[in-house]
Amino acid sequence: MLAINPTLINRDKPYSKEELMEALRLATIAELDAVSLYEQMARFTEDERFKKVFLDVAREEKAHVGEFMALLLSLDPEQISELKDGFEEVEELTGIKTELNSQEENEMEENGYLKVLREALLDAIEKGRTLTHSLPKTKITGQSFRVDIISFKDGVKVVKQEYKPIPMLTKKFYIGLRELNDGTYDPAIAVKAGELLVKDEESLIIKDILSTEGIKRMKLSSWETTEEALNNLMNALQDISKASAGPFGVILNPKRFAKLLRVHEQGGKMLIEVLKEVFKGGIIVTSSIDESKVIVFANTPAVLDVVVGQDADLKELGPEGEEVAFLASEALTVRIKSPEAIVILE
Repeated sequence: MLAINPTLINRDKPYSKEELMEALRLATIAELDAVSLYEQMARFTEDERFKKVFLDVAREEKAHVGEFMALLLSLDPEQISELKDGFEEVEELTGIKTELNSQEENEMEENGYLKVLREALLDAIEKGRTLTHSLPKTKITGQSFRVDIISFKDGVKVVKQEYKPIPMLTKKFYIGLRELNDGTYDPAIAVKAGELLVKDEESLIIKDILSTEGIKRMKLSSWETTEEALNNLMNALQDISKASAGPFGVILNPKRFAKLLRVHEQGGKMLIEVLKEVFKGGIIVTSSIDESKVIVFANTPAVLDVVVGQDADLKELGPEGEEVAFLASEALTVRIKSPEAIVILE
């Protein structure tokens, strides 16, 4: 800072109006400097968790700038008129139009596009979820969770405990400053970010299930006949029913699911209708699992659940060149407590 902070001067009386305006200008400079500092730190931070905190604090500092400016403008009417003159000169030179609105109006404008984009994102996630909606969910606080491995062989008890981190899933996207300012932006970009987040979360859940130790593997046939499909699924069901009373579910690829849409040779009914009567925990179709694998499991919180550390949300990161960056994020994973109640057909 080039100016002398009036609070450092020996004094025995309160600020005059002029000194208070000087103090507010210095406070504004300090907050702007803090914004630059935190945004620079964010740019050089690879870890998205730490970057998120730096950017969040930078946004708070921007709010502090607004608070000090509001106080300053209430004391210095000349500053208001000069700001407006400066806006007009910039518009004449560049065509960029800026208006000095009230703090409430500015908040409404900021929340306007952010609210629209957030609603588009969350709506896309809600509509796109298949697997996550079908599994038990547990909301927790913190960045890690405890896995209690449950055994029933010598009475129901926890035989092992593990602590695992909850991964953060993110999707970053950009919208032009001009489009945001004139309202011509397309929320479809937020929709796409939501769709990609859903693909990431479902892929993560499938990957974690397939890589969990202690889950039994059984042979998967080609399902050229409905009898093959029925035998595969019933054999897996018989195995996991030793560890759980259900309800039982199936996770499979769309191409595998299509093979269930045939009349069972012996029963005379559509195979899918027969299976729905057995698998009350859901027949879940997702492209996140390969056609060469099918998961048969007890769909109960005692066997597995989706641990949610952070619900899906959208934040504005700030300008990057001629665009504004946004970050869609969520934190979740699957927690498997009873591997014996899951079979992977492959």
